Amino acid sequence: MNPLTITLALALALVAALFLARRRPAVRAVTLCLATLYLLILAAPLGGLGTIGGSDRHVIWDPWVSFQDIGVPEGPENFGVTLDDGRVIHYSPTEPTAIERAEKAEVEDPDSEVLHVYEDPHGSLAVTDTQGTPVAPGSEAERTVVRTIGQEQASMDAQVARYEEEGPWSVTGGLALQERVMNTLLFVPIGVAAFFAFSSWSARLLFGPALSLTIESTQWALASDRSPDTGDLLVNGVGSLLGSLMALTAVGVVGVFDRRARTRPRVPLRDTSSPDRAPGSLPRTVPFPLSLARFRSRFEHTDSSTWDDKNDGIDSPL
Repeated sequence: MNPLTITLALALALVAALFLARRRPAVRAVTLCLATLYLLILAAPLGGLGTIGGSDRHVIWDPWVSFQDIGVPEGPENFGVTLDDGRVIHYSPTEPTAIERAEKAEVEDPDSEVLHVYEDPHGSLAVTDTQGTPVAPGSEAERTVVRTIGQEQASMDAQVARYEEEGPWSVTGGLALQERVMNTLLFVPIGVAAFFAFSSWSARLLFGPALSLTIESTQWALASDRSPDTGDLLVNGVGSLLGSLMALTAVGVVGVFDRRARTRPRVPLRDTSSPDRAPGSLPRTVPFPLSLARFRSRFEHTDSSTWDDKNDGIDSPL
């Protein structure tokens, strides 16, 4: 997902809107098929029916949570690392309190040794155990912990630098932004189809958000490792609204061209009364282009006696 693919997707949606505005096929059937397809793909776990009911029904109520990881990633203030020998290291910029030490010890394995690393007032890394007792400076344990924390911080700094170099559409740190944009574009066709499928503005504008709410509710009911997210409702609704605006624009464009075609002046023919008319030219009163059907019908419905009178009663040889 990048600006080029976004432009192409919007262009295709606009072309589809222009086609529907011009032809007006059975859009309600198309809209029903699209809604069913979206419900099956986005809500039902087609690839893993065995996961239904296998997770907790958790709802992300804060929509901002879905956008917090968009932008330049920052290294976490607190993080933990597990060493090969089973020891657990918790890093924090400041010295943890006794309550924080106790909470970290409760969530870890009781048999694991928990060490805390933080920056002292001199800017150096201090290593302590769960009770706050400092690890012997210069010992193997202290050197291993300091080296591990340094490697983790260097890896995080390298990731931030790589993201800044590649930009927001990279796979390094731009996946969250790409996912949100994709969810928005995914509902643009729904907005286009709903605009032509319904005559009521409330139905046109609410069909996309209602479909998104149905999908999120189905995810909650199935409990299949897909958490309902209010952020998805937001971006899906924006995409549906964008599709409706595209459809409205398409209707306006087609209407302008149709109006110009109806008001285009006809090409007049030369008048028979003109002294300089060319031999065989038609009179000005004949419409252009000449309708052969109308021309033929005028003679087919002419009475034969009238025709004979006009020819002075001379019988036709046929």
